[in-house]
Amino acid sequence: MAGHCDLSIFHPDDPWTLGVELEVRLIDAKTMKPANRSPYIFEHLPERLRPHVHQELLQSMVEIVTPVCGTPAGATDFVMKTLAELTRIGAAENIALAALATHPFERKEDNERFEDPRYEAFARELQIVLRNFLISGLHIHVAMPNDETAVRAYNASISYLPIFLALSANSPFHLGEDTGLQSYRSKIFERLPRAGIPEYFGSYREYCSLMEQLYTTGTIQSAKDVWWDVRIHQGFGTVELRVCDAFYDRERLRLIVTFYQALLHHITQYPVGRVYTQISKQNKWNAVRHGMKANFIEGDRILPLREQAHKLVNDLERSGSFEALGTDGDVKALHELIERETIARKLRRIYEETGDFKAVICEELIG
Repeated sequence: MAGHCDLSIFHPDDPWTLGVELEVRLIDAKTMKPANRSPYIFEHLPERLRPHVHQELLQSMVEIVTPVCGTPAGATDFVMKTLAELTRIGAAENIALAALATHPFERKEDNERFEDPRYEAFARELQIVLRNFLISGLHIHVAMPNDETAVRAYNASISYLPIFLALSANSPFHLGEDTGLQSYRSKIFERLPRAGIPEYFGSYREYCSLMEQLYTTGTIQSAKDVWWDVRIHQGFGTVELRVCDAFYDRERLRLIVTFYQALLHHITQYPVGRVYTQISKQNKWNAVRHGMKANFIEGDRILPLREQAHKLVNDLERSGSFEALGTDGDVKALHELIERETIARKLRRIYEETGDFKAVICEELIG
């Protein structure tokens, strides 16, 4: 982690550019069980996609990583075109792709891990926690102009995590059971020792001081071993939102990326005050449990999460952030997205109507 606090990682000349990472599952098209076939996918990848399709912990998973993109639409188009290409490759072997944040009925025994020194070290340390780590997520990177803005954006993200979690909620089922939650993936992820809602920092130097302590004590080998719901990525000079469930919905993806980019632009002018960690945890739980129908605690008031999301979009519009980023044409669509039911509620409705988890997975299949 030498130079991990180097200020040259930031982007004063081209801030607000984007990167998106989406984890997707490989599914046996006949049984709908996990297919441990990512080695086949990697073997048949076109050369141009090799830098952008990465292996993950499980052989039944791949991760799509966009290049640096100038717009949310550009990042979304790259993800969708790559998914189409991977779907074409898998079809020859009856491998389907699905954006399942949790698989409705898989067991840990259905999956095989990659033999990788980093993953093996995690397995020795995390034991059953890692063996049950069968989840997929969406990460959004936004380039920061400098360290002060990065810390401000990071702190503000903590306050608004529940909105982005609710908009992406897509994991109501686990181990053949309806969890009663909108995003059970979030609760699985929180089992890791360096995951969930992080603490606020007064400066980038303070952030770096914690990273240095974790590194010096051998707790982490790199900053990648910190898995908070949001973090300052010290390799890319971005603030990275990590709270979202994986999902397959072009318009929802584009709008969530648009929303997050505008939020981080907005706080350069209008910083967000600190929120008690317990309030942040409660607001996140409300979103995990109820999705867009959750309550949101703001100061001494309780507001509907939907109302808070609409208010935030209006604030970003008034401050000119959407206009500055060239996404002001999406404001109406964002308000409409906030009113839509969550993906989790749609999947639960499909299961209630069919009693068939395979029908739920079919809804999530790509292509």
